[in-house]
Amino acid sequence: MIRRVATPLLAWICLVVAVPAWGGDISLLSEMGAKFNALTNYTTLLDSEGEGERSKILYTYKKPGFIRMDFIQPHKGSLLVFNPITNKATLRPFGQWFFAFDLDPGNRLITDAKGHTVDQSDIGALIRAIQESGREGSVSSLPPETLENLVCPGIRVEGGKTTYLVWIHPKLRLPVKVVKLFGSGEKEVVFLRNLVVDTFLDDTLFTP
Repeated sequence: MIRRVATPLLAWICLVVAVPAWGGDISLLSEMGAKFNALTNYTTLLDSEGEGERSKILYTYKKPGFIRMDFIQPHKGSLLVFNPITNKATLRPFGQWFFAFDLDPGNRLITDAKGHTVDQSDIGALIRAIQESGREGSVSSLPPETLENLVCPGIRVEGGKTTYLVWIHPKLRLPVKVVKLFGSGEKEVVFLRNLVVDTFLDDTLFTP
């Protein structure tokens, strides 16, 4: 989430079935949204590639929107914490040691080249962006992929300017791999590895 790092937004993020994804009683897109609305927290390792760069971030989320990002690659050891109550993001370039910067979530120092901001980097923001593309475009099924020994159904969501290829966890029904294709020909790939939902999280994790 430090400038020029492809974030997990998350812009980052954005399901196979025998019928079109919008068919049946509940679409996979709607189901993803419902699953996110029902959870309390989640943790994941965001592993992303885009514009020739690789990013790895241990990402922790707790409603109503607390976010902690521990950077592994690049900027190893850096820490970014967002507090939705104060609407402030605290950046510690050297982890818990030394100085800290209190910033607005839209500050250029913590906004990537695509405009992704920490306050809109969670899975919920990604799902909403995918659903919007589905409403303005089309949704179709993709062949499943095996990710972390799980057979994950996939969908292709084509919007006006962006296409999402999304594979979802077969039990959690949340995205675990998202490929974002831009009209310009650029591509971002994000894996949500080791995704765990509704685990115990101490509030001190979000104390910068």
